Amino acid sequence: MLAAIQAPIIMMSQNRQDKKDRIRSDMDFEVNRHARVEVQGIAEKLNAVCERIADIEESIRPTR
Repeated sequence: MLAAIQAPIIMMSQNRQDKKDRIRSDMDFEVNRHARVEVQGIAEKLNAVCERIADIEESIRPTR
């Protein structure tokens, strides 16, 4: 008898938690995607700086 009363309440609670988990998962995915784009941008800038430093080093290297 008690289980018949508790079951719907437990299922409603689980459904609400599932919705919260799904929303949290979607938000995490968006944050991770944004972070990946930012990291890629930073990596590109770092590569450009490294190339520029290599060019400068080559131009100031003494010729023999």
